[in-house]
Formats: sequence, structure tokens, C-alpha cells
Amino acid sequence: MKSNLEANQLAQPSHVSVAWPPFQSKLAVALGNLEEDQFLVLSVKRSERFVQFAAQGSFGMRAETVSNDYLDEPERLDEGQVSTMIEAGWHAPTRSPDDSTPQDDPDGSPNFFTDFPVPVSFEAIANLTVRTLTDVLRVPHPGFLEYKAFDADGEPIALPELGLKLARSGSQADNQQDLSQLLLATLAETTGIGNLDFDDDGDVGIRSGSALAFVRLLDNPPQVRIFSPILRNVEEPDGVLARLNEFNARETLMRFTFRNGSIFGEAHISAAPFVSAHVAQAIVHFCAVADGMGCLLQREFGGRTSFGESMPSLLKH
Repeated sequence: MKSNLEANQLAQPSHVSVAWPPFQSKLAVALGNLEEDQFLVLSVKRSERFVQFAAQGSFGMRAETVSNDYLDEPERLDEGQVSTMIEAGWHAPTRSPDDSTPQDDPDGSPNFFTDFPVPVSFEAIANLTVRTLTDVLRVPHPGFLEYKAFDADGEPIALPELGLKLARSGSQADNQQDLSQLLLATLAETTGIGNLDFDDDGDVGIRSGSALAFVRLLDNPPQVRIFSPILRNVEEPDGVLARLNEFNARETLMRFTFRNGSIFGEAHISAAPFVSAHVAQAIVHFCAVADGMGCLLQREFGGRTSFGESMPSLLKH
């Protein structure tokens, strides 16, 4: 059964998001940056729907979008969507996935496809892609997309100009899951609490005296991020930046910032490889500093800590 989010993705959007025209321009730039035998795949998160591109040098660029041979219910395209696809300029699939091989079907595809000759109009490809994503695949916003790009040897290519999340392969997803379990085990050992888990935002909250720290696992590259709103509602902001600069000059693990009347602490620890002892040491140090600084800076600049009354830390010492 599809989740509510996936069901919403499949519903025809009543309006086209204002985010699509800027994305179309970004896509045209990214496509223009592809070299011969390089590939880009735009896929809809938690879905089998995609549009993909192959740079073919002097032969131009091939674009393809998913056919029903690769879709399960309820994602399969209906007759109206197929007609819209053809009217937009896509060629219908020529053979089944088993029969459409480079040797047996060199000019066809099991997907909807079209070829753009040299000189390639990347703006035209981007326009067709966005029309397909919005009118046929019914993607409401570019934020529902992720991408992967690679060369003929399978080596990944970064295209940050797209502004999209990089899709993870199955092995990367498994590795992320393994790291998540390692981080939870480390937090359980460090705090003595065995039932810790990530919240909906991907954070684990830890209390240390007057401070609250959030621990999160990041990828690309794998890192453990520790973050704390050390002091909120600072009443006397004059001199805060100079004071934080003093701490930043002395502290090697943490960095302190002042934004919108609040003081924050943040640290990143490499998780490649994941060394439990190093992560635990960093978390203990971070929480102790956040607790101590919150009380110290509150006396200097006012404001409030996450917890008004200092209580014993949840961390084991």
C-alpha cells in the first residue's frame, strides 16, 4: 500500500509550482555540462518514475522517460497520460525490456524516448522534461525529485547545480542503516538509555544539565552532527559575537554562532569509518561545553537555556 505522501504525489496538481521554471533553467545548465558517455537520471523519491539522459557526443543527446513496463499499480500510466506523452514529443516504446537491446533494437527503447541532434538545445530538453514531470508524471514540486549521474564506468558525477538530493544506491542505503544502528548503540552506551530512537526529523535528543543537544547522522560524506540551541532570547546582544569569537578561537571541536537572538553550538564528526569511542567522546565533550556555556552566557547576556533548572546529566561519566 502506498503512503499518503506517495498518493498525494500521484494526484494531478491543481497548480504548477513556481519552483519549476527556476529548476528548468538549472536542468538545462546541468545537461549542458554532461560530456560524451555521461548519464543523468532524475527520479521521483519513493517511486519508480524517472526521466533519464545520455550524452552522445556528436550524435547529440538521448532522453527517456519511464514506460509501464517498469511501473506497478497505482503508478502505471493511463491512456490519457500516454497520449499526452506522445503529443509532447516522446516516441512510444518500441519493444519490451527483454527484446529492446542495443544489438536488436539500436534506435529504439523499452521506455518513451526522443533524440536531440547536434547542436543540442538543452533548453528544449529541459522544457520537455518539466512538462513531462508536471503534466504526465504529476510531480507537484522539484523537491520530490532526486538524481544520480555517472559515466560509462559507473563512476558518480556530482551536479550540485541541480539543487537536488543525490539518490543513494541500495548498498549506500544499507550502509546508512548500519551507521544509524551503530550511532544508536553508541548513544545508548553513552547515556545508559536503551530505548533511544530517531525522531521524525532524524534527530536523537539528549539532555545534559541545562542544555539539550540533538544528534543526527548525515551522508555524503557520512558524518555525525551534534547541534544545540545553547541560549535563546538573548536580551543583551551587544558583545555576544566578540565573546563567541573568543570561544571559537579556543574550541577545536565545536563552533558557536549567533542567529535571531539565539546562541547555537554545532559539531561534525566523521563517520567514515565510524569509531564509537571517538563519537562518544565528542558527544560527552559537546554536551558538557553546551551546559557550561549556557549557564555562563546567561549570566552575561540574559536569555534562557533549554532547561531552566540544572539537573544531572543523562550522560554516563
